[in-house]
Amino acid sequence: MMNRRHWMLAAAAAFAAVLAGHAAAQDDPGKASVGRVSVTVYYGTDGDPKVAGEKTVAVNKETEKRLRAEERLRFKSYRLLGQDVQPLLRSYESWAEPLKPSDEVLVRFEARSVPTKEMTGLDLDLWLARKKILKTDVRLEGNRPLFILGPEWRGGRLIISVALAPKVKKGS
Repeated sequence: MMNRRHWMLAAAAAFAAVLAGHAAAQDDPGKASVGRVSVTVYYGTDGDPKVAGEKTVAVNKETEKRLRAEERLRFKSYRLLGQDVQPLLRSYESWAEPLKPSDEVLVRFEARSVPTKEMTGLDLDLWLARKKILKTDVRLEGNRPLFILGPEWRGGRLIISVALAPKVKKGS
């Protein structure tokens, strides 16, 4: 009887240790979200913006003003093609896929420094058609997006925007 009781206690202790180890493995501090990054794809053209498709919408006035402020990004009209917001993880890379379900435009990003409210440093890769076309270190500041002039598309150009996204408030 005593041997059986010891065996049962040992089995229970081993099971508890496995569960505790599994729970500890799930609490990886590197996977903690330290912010959010928004990736948006715009279409700029001097021609007919309707060639971008029926599901696209015109950009708001503030975005249009920001795009026109940069000489190389000046076009007669702009359309919003897609957007994706992903968490910025403390020690791991994240991927944004703004044209879901297509993987034609992908952005990989990883925190380079501890983010503050004013600034975040990122390693950033831009992938088009499954090929890495840009690898850079960027510093995103507040409400100022980084604009990347992309490839020609349907008589215009793709413009990729990377910006810090506001944190989601708990309970909303």
